[in-house]
Amino acid sequence: MYNINDTIIAVSGGQTPAVKKIVRISGDKTFEILQNLIEKTPPLRERKTIPAAMKISADFSVQASLYVFVCPNSYTGEDLVEIHLFACDEIIEILLCKVLDAGGRIAQAGEFTYRAYLNAKMDISQAEAVSQIVSSSNQYQLCAAQKLFSGSLEQEIGEIRNNILELLSLTEAGLDFADEDIELITKKTAIEKAEKIKHSLDELLAGSITFEQIAGAPSAVVTGSPNAGKSCLVNSLIGSARSIVSAQPGTTRDCLQHWLRLKNCDCILFDCAGLVSEPVDIIQTLANTAAIKAVNDAMIIIFCADITKQDYSDDLEILNCLGKDPAVFLATKCDLLTDSRTEEKLKELKKTFGSYFSAVSANKSIGLEKLKDTIRDKIISHSEGAAEAADKTALAARHIQAVSDAIKNIENARSELKNNNEEITAMFLRDALQELAGFQSQHIDEAILDNIFSRFCIGK
Repeated sequence: MYNINDTIIAVSGGQTPAVKKIVRISGDKTFEILQNLIEKTPPLRERKTIPAAMKISADFSVQASLYVFVCPNSYTGEDLVEIHLFACDEIIEILLCKVLDAGGRIAQAGEFTYRAYLNAKMDISQAEAVSQIVSSSNQYQLCAAQKLFSGSLEQEIGEIRNNILELLSLTEAGLDFADEDIELITKKTAIEKAEKIKHSLDELLAGSITFEQIAGAPSAVVTGSPNAGKSCLVNSLIGSARSIVSAQPGTTRDCLQHWLRLKNCDCILFDCAGLVSEPVDIIQTLANTAAIKAVNDAMIIIFCADITKQDYSDDLEILNCLGKDPAVFLATKCDLLTDSRTEEKLKELKKTFGSYFSAVSANKSIGLEKLKDTIRDKIISHSEGAAEAADKTALAARHIQAVSDAIKNIENARSELKNNNEEITAMFLRDALQELAGFQSQHIDEAILDNIFSRFCIGK
């Protein structure tokens, strides 16, 4: 695990390059180190925002804003400063080196949030939520993570644990007075309490959704025959000329992936080589193999056919070898035909392929917004309830395992109550408590902490 006595530094933020940078420093030496980085040292030991000039060299400085947080009123619970500045990577590198020379060290993945957890600024479920919020690829994952961060899961588990603790206390107290004519709880009431606890745990499990169900970024692949207008379509969808476009067939040889922004969710969009039914050389064979793999791995398949073509026999052969049915059929290059001719060709395509084709034009941006909405709707329908994720409790795999094990222990406790085995009942109730204790900060095993925080990005 981490050495929490060090003062740590990291460039905070996502993986997307940005002009504005945020450098975070946390630890006992934060203000001491900061005084060596700025030209004029203002009073630092109070929470405020300070304009400052960061010393890059003897004759060069960069203007920045310092967000100062004094222990314990910070994200980490330590002295913490965020340096906000507009700078290139080289300047940031110099700042990092200056901090390292002054006794700081580069933070490991998740170390800022780990310190927040150790200093009781958040519980472990909230720390897990931070990781999910940072890595969210769609609105539903973000909503689920925000719900977890709000502490709703901890509160729900806390109520269940209190009920188990109450039943356990009464059961063990009854054992203490076993030789006396005192009944602290009747057998019927104890069984009813156990059944109520099990019902609460069952409801929690049934009303939850795993982060694994909603966390993975969905993918869509654009496929079809060579020169069907796939790369031009991809460039128009992402708003950038990332794929090479040429009238010569076979321009794209490999699978190129791009990040496509949609309403409520994003997806990875793959632009693949045009498929050919009979490759003529090793390059075509490898391109075909890569394209087919991308098709098989993708959530959404978008099949493109050139609306200006007269013969679609090759396209039919390609469609038959895909192995999966496309979710979207597109008639590309519709700007090259008149409206009346486009309608005729769409009817012809439907008759030939047995599927409805949407007319699109990358050059004229015809049908692209509708296509984005269609991709989004297909992703949601394929996400196994992702649309309902915001209304459910988000559980990590370890949460689900803990609740499942607690349910088994409660079932065993109820059975032993029916058989008048109070001592064994108490043992199972204690086991159930221990399983649910994994949701709380004071009962987390170090191996679990390693696993949780290893998934964080640097600077969080």
